[in-house]
Amino acid sequence: MKNSKIFFMAGTLMTALLLVACKPSEEKLNEAEATRGALIEAKNNAENTYLDITDSSLRGLLDQLAEKEADIEKANFNKMSDSMIDIYLLKVNELSEEYATVQQALDAILSEENAKREEMAKNAMISAYILNDTEYNLTEVVLHDITSDVCSANLLGEGVALNSGYSLMGVDLEINNESTEWEMLLKDEDGNTYAIPCGDFKQVSPEGICITLKYDSGAGTGSADLENY
Repeated sequence: MKNSKIFFMAGTLMTALLLVACKPSEEKLNEAEATRGALIEAKNNAENTYLDITDSSLRGLLDQLAEKEADIEKANFNKMSDSMIDIYLLKVNELSEEYATVQQALDAILSEENAKREEMAKNAMISAYILNDTEYNLTEVVLHDITSDVCSANLLGEGVALNSGYSLMGVDLEINNESTEWEMLLKDEDGNTYAIPCGDFKQVSPEGICITLKYDSGAGTGSADLENY
């Protein structure tokens, strides 16, 4: 009976020692919680940045990382020893590095998309139709922004001819609001080219305009006159 009591007391003491041995130090517990907090912040930053972009190419990778992060959030550091926490933190830090890499990619996409949005904000879309009041059948009509030295595509479209006296509907023009001077570059069916000054797009309605192309072959001059619908 006496021996049984001794064994029982020894077993109780060993259990108590094991429990003490498994309990993390306050310093290690604080380190673990801080490291996990940094990971959670990295995850939230990445997810918030993703919401600000239109590119969805990284959605799959973010979902994979989120699954790993969710497991780490569930971990109970209070039930780990210091050495166990050290091993676990290797996993946490590795995931944080993955999030840092993804964050760099997301930031690059966001920067590119913001630049495009800023550029688009400079431009106004104007609906127009073109009236060919020249004596030539035209195969190309190009808007040249002289201020920024940018040319549009052929406004007539591929393989389309605009004969003298005819008009073309449904033309959409992207106009830079910071520009002040434009011209129309014309090409007729014989391959001759003409550059004629254009009116001020800032003075017309974006709801719709008529662009009348004129050219005096005798004087060698012409114009592209703008008029609201």
